[in-house]
Amino acid sequence: MKKYLPFLLLLVVSVLLANCKFQSARLTILQPAHFTVPEHISKVAVVDRSKPSNGWLNVLEGVLTGEAIGQDRRSREEAVSGLIEGLRNTPRFEVIRTGIEMTGTRAGANLPAPLSWAEVERICQLHQADAVVTIESFDTNTGIQTQRRENTQKDKNGKQLVTIDYRSEMRTAVTMGWRMYDPSSKNILDEWTTDDFLVSDATGDSEQAALRGLPAPVSLSRRVAFTGGLHYGMRIAPTYVSISREYYVKAKGAKASMQKAARYAESGSWDKAAEFWKILYEKYKEEDKIAGRAAYNMAVAAEMKGNLLLALDWAKKSWEIHRNKRARQYVFTLQQRLEDQERVSRQMHYKS
Repeated sequence: MKKYLPFLLLLVVSVLLANCKFQSARLTILQPAHFTVPEHISKVAVVDRSKPSNGWLNVLEGVLTGEAIGQDRRSREEAVSGLIEGLRNTPRFEVIRTGIEMTGTRAGANLPAPLSWAEVERICQLHQADAVVTIESFDTNTGIQTQRRENTQKDKNGKQLVTIDYRSEMRTAVTMGWRMYDPSSKNILDEWTTDDFLVSDATGDSEQAALRGLPAPVSLSRRVAFTGGLHYGMRIAPTYVSISREYYVKAKGAKASMQKAARYAESGSWDKAAEFWKILYEKYKEEDKIAGRAAYNMAVAAEMKGNLLLALDWAKKSWEIHRNKRARQYVFTLQQRLEDQERVSRQMHYKS
């Protein structure tokens, strides 16, 4: 049996692939920010103002909660790195990592009073920036709990056996506060606080074994902090993101043509694939299933080529005329993309 196992696995995979109705393709788009930053701002300086003014309080808190000494500082650095990464993934701003570390609140959990405009102007002059983005508060909290569990099962003779194990769960929470300062207008353009967390767990035959299976709190808080910084960058600037679109590779009665078109799509030849799908659509207009799938695929091809209005037109045909259920949601998705495209245009101030 072992001798034939590779061939059996290959057969199973081949059958699964043959039964797949869809293939997927990826597309990079410019996602709009949550608000529009004034046009005169093109270069931003990033400052860490989240250092707690009473460091010994945080050390004491870390001892009481089991956090590693220095955990917050290393995580704050990751938050700044995440913000830098987010802002570098945008054509809207040039970003400067100043390396400035300033004292914020006493314990780091709450937003301090805003920076003085004289200080903001000084930072901008020093780095030739138009605005300052700061992380102004930062706090991590790690909570761990362990549960003893009894599991009952039967052996081959029907006798009940009771086994005991332990499950430990660790919740790593990071609270961050952010501001964006515009010295030209003397306005705080944004003030935002986030509360993100990550839960991890481990099991073992003893409480100590379950606890040993948990990851290091420092590594988790750094991951959460980096993600939080990345997301804040996406909040204030249009950012490139990758999205996925599925398209049909099969349709009963037009299998050969659909598969040939799918091969062109897979290689990125969307114009060639669209030629086949359009022919199928015209040929099978009276057969909703084939026409609906061909129209849906035409919408995907148009979106891949950047023509959202044409994509919306084909998606509407697929849903409204041929009742393709997937096309209904695709219509909403494309309408949202058109709205987002208008927002991006305003936010970029025609820089794209």
